[in-house]
Parts: sequence; C-alpha cells; structure tokens
Amino acid sequence: MTNVLKSKIYDDIYFSTDDGNGESKAVFLDGICAPDIWQDKTEFTICELGFGTGLNFLNTAIEWINNSNDNQRLHYIAIEKHPLKKNEIEDAIYWDKFSNLKCEMLSIYPGGGELYEKRVQLTLLIGDVVDQLAEMNDTIDAWYLDGFAPSKNPEMWTDKVFELVAQRSKTSARLATFTAAGFVRRGLERVGFEMHKRPGFGKKREMLSGIKKAAE
Repeated sequence: MTNVLKSKIYDDIYFSTDDGNGESKAVFLDGICAPDIWQDKTEFTICELGFGTGLNFLNTAIEWINNSNDNQRLHYIAIEKHPLKKNEIEDAIYWDKFSNLKCEMLSIYPGGGELYEKRVQLTLLIGDVVDQLAEMNDTIDAWYLDGFAPSKNPEMWTDKVFELVAQRSKTSARLATFTAAGFVRRGLERVGFEMHKRPGFGKKREMLSGIKKAAE
C-alpha cells in the first residue's frame, strides 16, 4: 500500500487506502452501469462533483475508449473548489495503467481540453459547487457525487445541490456515490431520483446509486 493523498482542508482522504483504483471503478463506473449506459449514445455527458486527483476521470476515459466507437464523444465535466497542484496529482496517481493518459490530462490541467483524438472532452470548473451548477447549461447523462464525506464537507451535500443536480439531469440520468447517508438518499429522492443501496467497497458497508425518474 502506498501513501494516499489527504486533504488538509477537509481532513479526508481522496480515495481508499486499500485499493483506490478498484474503489473508483466499483463505486462510479459500476454505479452508473458503465459501459452499457452509453452504448447507444453518440454524445454522453458525465458530471463529477469533486475532481480531486482525477482518478475517476482517468478510469472513465479508459473505459470509454475501450467500450465505444470512433463516432461517440464523451464530455466529462467536473466541479472542484480546491484544485490540486499538478505534482500532487502526479504523485497520487501511481498506477502504471494511467501513465500516458495522466500525462495528457496534466498537459491541459487545470482548464481542460480534448483527449484521445477528440473522443474525450474534459471541462474542469473551478469554484463553489452551487455557483457552478447554477451557471451550467449542460444536461447530464450521469453523475458522480464524490465531494468527500458529508461529515467532512457538508456544503457538497445540501438540498440546494440536490435540486440543481436534478434540474440539470436528463430523464433516466444515472447517479452514483460512495456514501449511504440517509439524508443524502432522502434528499435525492425528494428531487426525483429513485435511489438504491448497493454493497459498499472495501471497509464501507453500503453505497448509493440512483436513476432520475420521469416527471409525473
């Protein structure tokens, strides 16, 4: 096990100390039913709340390239209030499988740009999550809610955030998060998501996934 980067602001780790790569795939990619969810989509948009080290983006981009065709485009939007420095990301993402893509990502970080011959577009929005969601014009196919634990970063887990997530969601948009907190589940249900508990990864007992229901 290597040392895992920890946020000094939120006193929380960026990913599992046991298997961060496995956690990212189990929580988020499996949580939105990737890659099946995008098989019939020419354009697909994911929004992550809390970019952190970029691990979820890297995993998603590789999954996209391996399980989509040349005519499909992924737009990956992430909102991050406290972006890490490039050298912090360089050190934190230590898996060999990410080496080339990590270099590409860092070459356009922190602004964003196109990767994989324009098959993947990364847009990184720096600032408060409510402000950025309120200004967003995109409609989202899938969400990763990954902004540290609710007890550590409560501003990321408010009714206002849930409302804005719902407003920016396409019907049947998928959502995945590592937390199973009851107020998170209830808050997302109130704004129109059908939420389900899933077995947690590693030491966590449970986590949540959901799907946006059609308006009645």
